[in-house]
Amino acid sequence: MRRNDLRPGIMMIAACLLAACSDSSSVTDPDDDGSNNNNNNGGAGSTRMTATIDGKAWSAGATPGGVVALQPLPKSGGYLIMGLELSGSGVIGATMTININNISGPGTYTLGVDAVSTYGGFAGITSSTGGNWLTPLSGSAGTITITTLTTTRIAGTFTYTASAVSGGATGTRSVTNGIFDAPISGNAVLPVLTDSMGGKLSGTLSGQPWNAAIISAGTTATHLSLSGINDRQTLVFTIPKPAGAGTYQLSNAAGSILLAWDPSAVAPSGTRCCYGIAGDVGSITFTSLTTTRAKGVLSATLRAQPGTAATGQLVITGGTFDVGLFHKP
Repeated sequence: MRRNDLRPGIMMIAACLLAACSDSSSVTDPDDDGSNNNNNNGGAGSTRMTATIDGKAWSAGATPGGVVALQPLPKSGGYLIMGLELSGSGVIGATMTININNISGPGTYTLGVDAVSTYGGFAGITSSTGGNWLTPLSGSAGTITITTLTTTRIAGTFTYTASAVSGGATGTRSVTNGIFDAPISGNAVLPVLTDSMGGKLSGTLSGQPWNAAIISAGTTATHLSLSGINDRQTLVFTIPKPAGAGTYQLSNAAGSILLAWDPSAVAPSGTRCCYGIAGDVGSITFTSLTTTRAKGVLSATLRAQPGTAATGQLVITGGTFDVGLFHKP
């Protein structure tokens, strides 16, 4: 279930777009009346993007192009929000970029996910010297709260932690007190997401919170499969195709899969690799099940696979899912 990570490339493209915008006088704010509004929730019509990075104040330039929002994916509610620091503490980070998808309106969304299969997305910083920090695929690297979303404007707050990925970057960057209020270039479409778009899958693994950064779910003529991955643990559940809503058994019996492994390890390495053997059981309850979406809860207990570094049991409790389905009737 590994995927090529396109996020650093998207960040670099976004930074280039923003730099180009900063040199153009054609970017205007249709709602900015020139007033100085300090509403900390954004959405007041005063273009800005500010935050605290590692305890130091950061602010995007107030000139046209210093703060830009785009909607590159109108059908799925995908937005890019970008701020360019034109002066001041360039050592902290010249450019801040937030990429989110499957957004239908105001609300709080997770950062540290793939922005494809999930609600939410990822965020990062590019320093003036080219270093790049990006939210890891942990499923819980931060949040963005959208307070205002119209066809011409997007505003809200954010917080996240980003890890070094390239350009000589080291360590992590802690971003707090983030506020943004930006005109949407070219205006936006406010989509009604189809039932198969976006999803979330979370639970507790042996007492530790876990949230999927990448989700895959679908049906064939004979089976239903649901899987989630973050940088700590991959979970896979496959059962014979259920007839409808109800409770079904999870197991590793013939035609079923109930497994977990460390996505960064190859068996037998990794203390979280691998769990799930014959005789392990769990249950999955579908509170709603259609050809395009599944909602419900799950739980299971998986034992360590012999010959791997894993020990004891992996106990999954409080599992909840609300996922779009790819299906082959």
